Amino acid sequence: MLGLYNEHWYDPASILSECMTGVYMGFIPTSKDDFSAHAGLRKEGELWVQRQSRNYLCGQMAIGDPLTQAFLDEIRKRKERLYLVVYEGTNADATVRPTEPDLFISRHRSAMTHEELQTVRYSTTMTLEDVKNQLRRGKTTMYDPIVVDSWQFIIIDREIGLPFQLMDIVQDTLLMLCGDPSPRQVAKRVIREIIPASVQEIFLEEITIESSPDLRYSAPLDVQYEGNRYRCHDPDVSIIATNQERMASESGARDTNRFIRRVVEDMERCGLVSLSPDWERPQARPVVVQGTDGAYDLYFPYKRDATAAEVERAPSLPLPLKSCLLEFAQAYKTKYPTAIATKGSIQTHYCAWPMPAIKSLGRTGLNFVTWEGHVYHWNAMRK
Repeated sequence: MLGLYNEHWYDPASILSECMTGVYMGFIPTSKDDFSAHAGLRKEGELWVQRQSRNYLCGQMAIGDPLTQAFLDEIRKRKERLYLVVYEGTNADATVRPTEPDLFISRHRSAMTHEELQTVRYSTTMTLEDVKNQLRRGKTTMYDPIVVDSWQFIIIDREIGLPFQLMDIVQDTLLMLCGDPSPRQVAKRVIREIIPASVQEIFLEEITIESSPDLRYSAPLDVQYEGNRYRCHDPDVSIIATNQERMASESGARDTNRFIRRVVEDMERCGLVSLSPDWERPQARPVVVQGTDGAYDLYFPYKRDATAAEVERAPSLPLPLKSCLLEFAQAYKTKYPTAIATKGSIQTHYCAWPMPAIKSLGRTGLNFVTWEGHVYHWNAMRK
């Protein structure tokens, strides 16, 4: 569809074709740098050279589109995964920017041997300021009516050496914000907006859509677990380890991320967790496991702090006997013959075992990070 009227405006060599879903949803990529093929340690001639780089993507969205503000708000929340710089229209000063000073995009160091390399300081090849200056020069050298009415985005990997996934993140975020429409629904939306009404039906009938299996099927529905089901508290350790490894290698899996989002948003609605406004080092990432009632649930595998003092570690508490409730009820009935007793169950809010020692956490409390990059705190651990 991007090739429509290509004799007038479409350049097949542009990066628009690498982010077609994003373009259809209103995000226009303008430039990028993918350093994933050049990062790392390698021998170049007689020298060992080590390069560290962060990928970045520049793009723009219309200021007046409600989806733009929703996209900006969502990307800003992903503190653990992304850095974000945003300019409004032709303004020279960024409206949103990282707080870290002198953020590098690419740097390198070299030496004759591995041992010498560890003592050599890095030389910075490109900084965030360089990327921002490129964007500013592009806005001042020519008048572009699209720029005037657009938010300009610079989206950067927080971690160094990652594969280039920024376009996938942009497209997945936009689809999520629009309710995960099917590819045909996206195509219909675009045709209704840009194709003349007299020929829309022709395009709708003739269009051929190719899509991944993820996009062909609907995303998981909303869930409301809090107070409605039993939670898994003792899954098999080997299953947890296997699922952790799988989810780390498939961190962009749509259905898994949507399910985690649904459950965590339900927990946030019930006041159990709060989104952190700042970056923090993650203490755990949720793992999807099958609960005791057969439905999927989240497990938060916190590691016990082996460096904490013995007195600060969580005590090993023996479990009560299975007959303790019955014995308590009998004793209470004996003491108060006219008392009325009832029975029930407690549905726990979440599962985290073993819980780390609270004293060893300092003032930061307990956090977890979703695979999309949202940092959350357990409210009960911060009071």
